[in-house]
Amino acid sequence: MKNYNNLFFILVLLCSPLFAASKASINELNACRALVEFVDLKLDEFASHYTVEDMDLVHKGLSAYRDFLQNDVITPMLLNMYGGNTDQAKLMQNLFDRQKVTFFRHLNERYSERKLFTEYAAAINDCTAKARVRADVAKALNTSLNVMIKLARQS
Repeated sequence: MKNYNNLFFILVLLCSPLFAASKASINELNACRALVEFVDLKLDEFASHYTVEDMDLVHKGLSAYRDFLQNDVITPMLLNMYGGNTDQAKLMQNLFDRQKVTFFRHLNERYSERKLFTEYAAAINDCTAKARVRADVAKALNTSLNVMIKLARQS
């Protein structure tokens, strides 16, 4: 029996880095949320060039994904990190929100031209690999990303 316990312990030690590597950090998830918010705001600058229907589809998908990240992934992770202490979780979220301002400034410097719709879509798509997305959110986001790519091809 002791040999089985030792074997189990060794297997857990060997496999734990694999599990840790597959889980996104809270910083990565907050960066994804900030990227989605940035893109959602940035697209408004170009709304006059596209149909209202297309822009509504893009905003709907981005908003659904942003809300999903915050409510279903980030907030529960923060609460888990701080043992359910909502005050600590809110303080950390406020810190992330302050960092978002700097993140937006850097993105604004990099993504200042309309032609970058495809880069937006690709970056957001990369974010979906960091957390499993609910089916309804995935559908809305996929529609949003497809419309963004379509708009990029029209430019």
